[in-house]
Parts: sequence; structure tokens; C-alpha cells
Amino acid sequence: MKRTLLLYLALAFAPCVMGQDDTLQTDSIYVPTASESHVFRPQQLIAPVTLIALGTWGLADDSPIDWLAQKARYDMNPQCTKTKADEYLQYVPSGVHLVLGFIPGTKPRHNFRDRVLASATAHLLMSGFTNTVKYTVKERRPDSSKRNSFFSGHTATAFTGAELVRIEYGWAYGSAAYAVATTTAFLRVWNKRHWVGDVVAGAGAGILCANAGYWMLPVWKRWFGIDRRDEIRRRKKENQPLVVAMPFYLNEERAAGLSCSIVL
Repeated sequence: MKRTLLLYLALAFAPCVMGQDDTLQTDSIYVPTASESHVFRPQQLIAPVTLIALGTWGLADDSPIDWLAQKARYDMNPQCTKTKADEYLQYVPSGVHLVLGFIPGTKPRHNFRDRVLASATAHLLMSGFTNTVKYTVKERRPDSSKRNSFFSGHTATAFTGAELVRIEYGWAYGSAAYAVATTTAFLRVWNKRHWVGDVVAGAGAGILCANAGYWMLPVWKRWFGIDRRDEIRRRKKENQPLVVAMPFYLNEERAAGLSCSIVL
């Protein structure tokens, strides 16, 4: 039993490790700039595509992923005790991604508007992708309640938020967000709402869609003229006239006034 639980935990935390890309160095953590986070790089596909492929392999009977899924169904949580923590944990990383930048000491790579755009794009893509697969594959859930098990939507939501946090704030905060996402995935299996392959593929879908949200950010800004408006406001701010006002009083004339100087 202990050996089996170790296998579950190892698989549950695998997305945290595989979610890393070449920005993680052995001796230091490289933090990409805002412009670099928008650039598509083929190596960014390695982790999510691998996770989706492994999860899809779980649909095949007698595959290693399917064997692990069956072990989880029958050996883990035999009393079928349920928790609703996963219903709320799935949204925590996405919420952190939006509000963490307002906390003093944190350094987001984008302003709040850009974070909202990236997050909205990522979650819309994730929702469309996940639900399309769910109702195309029609995999039965472990508790036999419905035929929409593959991918895990809760896991995809959690890992979308975790990857958004990693991209925006780096691994210092991203690792904690990934821990929350991994806990969500584990609880989906614990509650017998999903197979192991469902949560592995859901993690990959979330990571992929989070990156796509940032890839699309320059497109939205160009289409809606956001960069152009920002540049106009910046130039107006830089060219604002300097107004210097100073009160004065003339004792002999017993007069008072205000001297105003405008420097363009």
C-alpha cells in the first residue's frame, strides 16, 4: 500500500518538474523579460505535449498509465471519503496570478490589464480545448457517474493558473502555485472523479493554454491598438508643462499676489 501511494505521489508531482523549460538553470533561475514571455519557442511544447501524450496513453487498456489508474481506483481511498477542497483549490493559482502584483515587493512582468488579457485568453482556450476532448472521447469516470472524464477540467484550470504565475512572477512563486495545482490533481483521483491519465493530460493542457495566453497578448494589443494608446499617453505625460507657483508679499506697497511660471 505504501509503495502504491508513493507511485501516486510521484506521478502527481511529475507535472511540476516537467513544467520546467530551458529558463531553469542548474546554478540560477533565469527570469525572462516581458517581451521574451510572448515569444513562442518550440521547447515550450515539450512538457505539455509529453503530459498530454502520457495521459492519452492511459486510455489504452493494459498500458502502464492504465495500470496505475486501476491501482488508484481500487487501492487508494477504499472508504471513498470525499473532500470538496479541489472544487476551490483549482481557482487559487489563477487568482494569485491577477492580484499578486499589487503586493509590495513583488515584480510582475505585466500590468494588471495585460495580466487579465493573458489569463482570459488562456482560460478560454483551456475551456474550449478541455470540453471538446471531454465530449469527443466520452471516457467514463471512475465513479461511473458520467462519460466526460478525459481531460480533467479541474486539473487543467489549476495548471493553467500555475503556469500563468510561473510566467509572470518566476519560479519563486510558480513552485507554490504548482504545488496547489498538483494537490488539486491528486484530490481529483482521491475523490474517484478522474483516472490518473485524466489529470496528467489535464496538467499538460493547462500548461499549454497558459503559454498560449501570453503568446496571444501582443496580437490583442496590436489588434485593439493598446500599445499605440499607451505610447500616446506616455508622450503626453512626458510633454506636460511644468507649472511653478509662488506667493509673494510687498511690505512697502502692502500688496500680496501669486507669481506663476509655466515652462513648456
